[in-house]
Amino acid sequence: MKKYVSLFLAAVLCVGVLSACSSKEEKASSNGDKASSTDSGKKTEITWFDGTWSTPVPEPGNEGVQKINEKFNISFKPQFIPFDLYDDKLTVKMASGDIPDVIGTEGADANYVKWAKQGAFLPLNDYVDQYDTFKAIPQSVWDSVSVNGKIYGIPLYFPSSGGKKPIIRKDWLDKLGLKMPTNYEELKEVATAFATKDPDGNGKNDTVGLGLAKGIVYDPAFGAYWSSAWYHKNDDGLLIPGQIAKGNKEKITVLNELYQAGAIDKDWPTQPYNEVFKAFNAGKVGIWYEQVGINKGAQSGNLDIPTLTKNAPGAEVAAIPAFDAPDGTKGYVGGSGYYRIWMLSSALKNDDDKVKKILEMMDYMEKYVPAQEQNSSNEYFDWTNGGEGKGYKMTDGAAEPTEEFSKYAPLANFNEKLGGWIEGDKSMKDYEIQSKTPESKAFNKNMVDMLQKSDFYISPVGRIHSTVYDSKITALNEFATNELTKMIVGQRPISDWDKFAEEYMAKGGKQVVEDVNNLIKEAKIQGEWKKAEQ
Repeated sequence: MKKYVSLFLAAVLCVGVLSACSSKEEKASSNGDKASSTDSGKKTEITWFDGTWSTPVPEPGNEGVQKINEKFNISFKPQFIPFDLYDDKLTVKMASGDIPDVIGTEGADANYVKWAKQGAFLPLNDYVDQYDTFKAIPQSVWDSVSVNGKIYGIPLYFPSSGGKKPIIRKDWLDKLGLKMPTNYEELKEVATAFATKDPDGNGKNDTVGLGLAKGIVYDPAFGAYWSSAWYHKNDDGLLIPGQIAKGNKEKITVLNELYQAGAIDKDWPTQPYNEVFKAFNAGKVGIWYEQVGINKGAQSGNLDIPTLTKNAPGAEVAAIPAFDAPDGTKGYVGGSGYYRIWMLSSALKNDDDKVKKILEMMDYMEKYVPAQEQNSSNEYFDWTNGGEGKGYKMTDGAAEPTEEFSKYAPLANFNEKLGGWIEGDKSMKDYEIQSKTPESKAFNKNMVDMLQKSDFYISPVGRIHSTVYDSKITALNEFATNELTKMIVGQRPISDWDKFAEEYMAKGGKQVVEDVNNLIKEAKIQGEWKKAEQ
């Protein structure tokens, strides 16, 4: 599950971005509403085991829990573990057989599939259509959390168009009389000029055109066609991993040429990605990566435009749109569209009332509140976030959690809200409003504008569960990364491409490709494009 940790940390967003109720709905859903109580008045005990990013960790029986108990007429018994310790604790909990009513996980990994097949979780197919929030979840996401056609978890929204995207020093483009690159040939011209034509004007040969770090991070794929996603098919019509596809060969060829031209740092194979961030913030790198999010563009250790402009007055950063691909497509690879899953114990199979109560709570806590309505006037927002002055405070018109958020906010016992299923990725526009500095506001506006004009490719591989893939893909990725690194720096000729692909297939890739394609065929799915929202 640790792959989900890095994804989330790269996109840490402020808690409480959500709930789109009308004013009438907000009043009906306020703290005084007892519509969700059972007729008998008997309190149902609900046990809950999950990881958390909240600091401090929410404590059992705190004020937030008491509010939940009062609202839903339950006895809520949560146990939260910091996510950096959660994997091991979850494994022990599942092995004990003493499974709580609700169990959380970061994604549908091999353990999730194994436990679902073992009968640990309750199938939810007969329930999800009864709740408006769940009705809005895309089929591709339901597929991701389903095993053999059965839905075993409730996924939490995460922007599918989020994640690191390429950015460029627009002021360098302007100074050198260059245009925003729209293909790899133009990228070569721009990156080489950035490294050789003194764009910072200090008279020294000390700038890097394209940032790259060990592990080929971040993958400079300016579109799905050139990515490591399962996008291309081989001569047999089988979908194959991007590492061995023709699009990647084109990209690696360009990277080799840039390396030979001095446009990429010679030490990149051993350089951690955070060192490239430092170099970009120092005004020495022309093309790098960042993502949208609250205060993104002004965070120490990531893209930090205030530091950049201090080091390079007049610096201007812009997002790079995807390139036009040879097959006529244009767009980046979309993410899974969710982060975290809540599963219900199969021991609840004969307790329909408790199941519905749990799903009612989940549905309620997942509503979306636009940024401009995140204040005490919105009763839903105020209640879920613990009340102004306790769970959150207003700073320059924007709500931000207090240090005691996890103590007072009912929401702290559920999730860090990143948007809403009903509104989708349109909620990313809120990042501009919620960010504190002018630099982060401007960065988010520029990046979100680009993303919302972009198409996104949804790979079918995330919608199936292959045990063969799970058992072999880590070693295959490591092999591919090592060999591709050699090609970029000239230690292995790119003319070896077909041989490299054969080696990949011989090391287990053949079995993975066959199993993945069989499962995709059985599921009757394929790769698809999510069209731009505007």
